[in-house]
Amino acid sequence: MAAKDKKMKKIVRERSGKADSEPIPEDEPTTSDLETKIGAAFLFILSCAVYFVTMFPGLPMGDSGEFMVTAIDFGVAHPPGYPLFTTLSYLAIKLVPFGTPAWRVNILSVLFGALFNVTVYYVVSLVGKNSVIGLMTAGWIGFSRLFWMWSIQGEIFSLNNFFCAYIMLRAYYFESCSKENVLKEARMSALTCGLSLSNQHTSVLFIAPFALRVAYRVLIIEQKSIKDAFNIALYGIGGMAWYLQMPISHFLFTPRVTWGDFGSFSTFLKHMLRLDYGSSFKLVAGDSQGTFVSNFVAFVKDSSAELSVLPWAFGLFLFYTIATNVSHNLFKTIVKVFLAMMGCYFAVFCSLANIENPVGLSRGVLERFWMQPSIGLVILGGIGLCKFLIFVSEKVHPVLKNKYLQLALAILVISVQVKSNYKENDESDNWYAYHYAQSILPHLPENSVMLTGGDLPTNVFRYHTICEQIRPDVRVLDLQFMAADWFRDVLAPTTFAGIDIPGVYRPYKTSKLQKGQYNLKMFLDANIDKHAIFVCNSVRRDEESDYEKFYMQIPYRTCKRFIKRSDVVNPAELVETTPDTVLDEWPMPDIRKYEDRTWEHTLKVAYLNSLSEKGTLMWQEAVANKNSKNLRYLLERGAVMHARGVTQVENAISEGRLSEDSWQHMYVSVAGTMGHFCMVLHTMLKSEVPEERRLQLEECGRKYWKIYVHWTEVEKNKKHEAVVKELKSYLAMESMKDLNFNI
Repeated sequence: MAAKDKKMKKIVRERSGKADSEPIPEDEPTTSDLETKIGAAFLFILSCAVYFVTMFPGLPMGDSGEFMVTAIDFGVAHPPGYPLFTTLSYLAIKLVPFGTPAWRVNILSVLFGALFNVTVYYVVSLVGKNSVIGLMTAGWIGFSRLFWMWSIQGEIFSLNNFFCAYIMLRAYYFESCSKENVLKEARMSALTCGLSLSNQHTSVLFIAPFALRVAYRVLIIEQKSIKDAFNIALYGIGGMAWYLQMPISHFLFTPRVTWGDFGSFSTFLKHMLRLDYGSSFKLVAGDSQGTFVSNFVAFVKDSSAELSVLPWAFGLFLFYTIATNVSHNLFKTIVKVFLAMMGCYFAVFCSLANIENPVGLSRGVLERFWMQPSIGLVILGGIGLCKFLIFVSEKVHPVLKNKYLQLALAILVISVQVKSNYKENDESDNWYAYHYAQSILPHLPENSVMLTGGDLPTNVFRYHTICEQIRPDVRVLDLQFMAADWFRDVLAPTTFAGIDIPGVYRPYKTSKLQKGQYNLKMFLDANIDKHAIFVCNSVRRDEESDYEKFYMQIPYRTCKRFIKRSDVVNPAELVETTPDTVLDEWPMPDIRKYEDRTWEHTLKVAYLNSLSEKGTLMWQEAVANKNSKNLRYLLERGAVMHARGVTQVENAISEGRLSEDSWQHMYVSVAGTMGHFCMVLHTMLKSEVPEERRLQLEECGRKYWKIYVHWTEVEKNKKHEAVVKELKSYLAMESMKDLNFNI
């Protein structure tokens, strides 16, 4: 051990330009190798334990379902394909002998989350020369809400966090190595970078400045040959060889779900470079665009909220030590490389990320990509803290150099961080995706076809039908897949055999379609007599209006079923016979825990909205058939159906299964519409309604409009305030005066 420390000191002197006889500066205390290893082992065990007991027991929502569905058959995920994570997930599913596929993949993220924490610990310990502060820094970031959350679910981000931290560790090893080992360290760094790119494309923004630094030292400082540089590049290419998983999947496997046709190099390259999204760093397809300033400000706000301002403060102190020439050359070089990584990320990602003013789920999408620069920020902050303690010890009092005091502080900080975020990140009883699947799949007719739009229904239903064999006869058909040029040749003949796919799906009116294209009406025409067809999430009614002339969407629990209008005699009676959404059948996500940026929040809103679907349909039918003899019946049955939903929510709130806040997701779709029903019914049928019924309608309208107005005032939403203003004008009309509404 003493010999190893002596060798490291020699390397530091050599790289910092100091003579052999000149001692290492006193402001850089060394840490024993044994202490460092003990700290790493402790942190790894602690991280695994905490992550494991809070891990998702089943399927997390979002992209996790897609990764697991593609991995189980060695398929390809959405661009850029994530081949390394897919392969590791495939091996976990096949080799781990127990647990559901989701549980096995979630365990992968737990392990890589723990390895990420250990890697951060090593970077700070080695660069800052203080393993205790390294422990504190790793615990601070590893047990923060965001990093903890992505370490307990089967997603690519835990592995990406590990690689980004490990690239920074490789940068330290490369900068501190001797001339004799420079090529070896360069090759190891290149291999690491290649592997990282096989998992997540954004890591290239850390890799690019590091690669330039490696090239500069190898070719300019050390005067190595072009052949040596080419050899280093081959290691990087070797790390990226995992992308061969995509053509291997295409030619040697028959996955039930895969994304793309990889029979040619051009389609392979298109997928790898995310060209379907417009560029490698667009987060969503489309022309929306954020700005560098707005994205950078968003990062500063989010990172300060997640990690506090302390990393920024200690990072600035570190920058001060560099700028005032307090540190030696090697230390400066390493820190500059880290700064270059963060600078590259901000310069590119903040300029190209196309989510502007993110709210709700889009906020959740964006914050995932703030983890990578946060890694650099916290590591630099940890190194800055090491420098700050030395500075204060010299200028104020040496007590802060005491390792036992530092260790006590580190344990306290980690304990506080775990306690503060434990409840919010405890997903050990999160079965919401499973309950969502159970809300509809067991109730579908045999061999049904489920059309889906969006990640929530698509990934949840697809995972449970394929990976857990819950109603495997039900085919989940994603509208986004149907619109892909490759879908008809790749998946239609296998996974969707027996379903007529007339061409390439486009959400246009029939008159706008080109040869080889079809719309929803044409799809329904070809399949409605062979399969029960459902839709979960909405279709684009503005451009798909052709189908509405011939087909109705009948609410069916949390989804809707397509029915030929020619087969419908009385829509109210038909709707009455379809299954209702029943809140009592499953636990509801707590809105106080799950903010609007989470999928759980989105699921809860979907549940609540489904309670009003039947009533809303009756209202739409009444409006479309104003002169029908069934008008009164449609209006009354719509009111009754809304009342059912309202009663369910009221009961759930009184029983404590829903919070009072749940009303804010119901007041437009239920309370507002319910009141409107009652008032319209009373106004249009006033002469025909008995006195007792008239009084019931008055009470109905009064009750639910008060709920509507109450939440409008609470939310201070200008759009809804305009609705209330219009309502008050409506109530002032002559025909409504006898209702005596006071709001």
